[in-house]
Amino acid sequence: MRIGLHIGPQNEFVAPERLLAFVRRAEDWGFDPITFADSVSLARFHIRDPYVYLALAAGATRKATLGTCVTNPLTRHLSVTANAIASIDDLCPGRTVLGIGTGDTAVHLVGEERARLGPMRHALRVLRALLDGTPVEHAGARLASNWRKAGLPIYLAAGGPAMLALGGEMADGVITLAGLDRAVLAWVRACVGQGEGRAGRAPGSTPIWVDGLVSIGADREATRDAVRPRIASLANQNFRVAYHAVPEAYLAEVRAFREAYDETDLGAGSRNGRLVTDYILDRFGIVGTPADAIARFEALAEQGVRTFVIAQPFSQAERDTVLEVVAREVIPRVGG
Repeated sequence: MRIGLHIGPQNEFVAPERLLAFVRRAEDWGFDPITFADSVSLARFHIRDPYVYLALAAGATRKATLGTCVTNPLTRHLSVTANAIASIDDLCPGRTVLGIGTGDTAVHLVGEERARLGPMRHALRVLRALLDGTPVEHAGARLASNWRKAGLPIYLAAGGPAMLALGGEMADGVITLAGLDRAVLAWVRACVGQGEGRAGRAPGSTPIWVDGLVSIGADREATRDAVRPRIASLANQNFRVAYHAVPEAYLAEVRAFREAYDETDLGAGSRNGRLVTDYILDRFGIVGTPADAIARFEALAEQGVRTFVIAQPFSQAERDTVLEVVAREVIPRVGG
């Protein structure tokens, strides 16, 4: 299993030098891919532009795959996105990936609605054409890109059945935050497989990156309680539209979570954290002691997960702990 990083919003602006040192250390310890979220620094979210940091990371790393996890088709024009990721690939040729999804927090924070299935299908087609240097129609204009990046993969972030199937049909890979348990992952693979069938692709040929939050500490309950506000925003992304792959026994608590969730209350101090039950926490996160983390990662490896991307707590100190423990205790057991 490859284990990588999904570097998202934090509770403060961390010094660039510290973040780059974190990225260098991650690559030295075997983390791959290393990806950056594309969100906005509003409410209690603190986040810088991903392409700035991808450019810096390209110079600070030697072999790790770098990319967005994820951008969206709404807050940037598709030609701008294609130009940005292709420019990054010029800095680190052959080790770049464009991760794109419908838009969640980044879109809602600016008062917009996430992209639907049709617009996402169009976005994938336009981005592929722009990166390949093929003329394409978009928003009433005929775009003719100068890029020739036919090998640059586009991964679709998806959590619902239709979007997962779209990834299997059109994308080079899928990133899923749908959950970490065996039943959810089997459901994800089945949905992706439907899209593969529509496109005539071989079953199981679409790489799937499983994305989940990891937080590790010596005090199990304190660690779990501290990360509930972060898990809340991840769970809300999944349950905003529907309650896919939720067992009947947990439907009531998931509905209660979603009905009480405050879209404007984000960040480390979010009161939404109180709504996160143990089922929700464990569905979307690996949270607890080092022994807990080892057991969960070994179970994922046994289930055939080939790439796991670690979403992280808001605190840089907590991220440093996760990096060290996973490098020392987990990668030697399941990496490769």
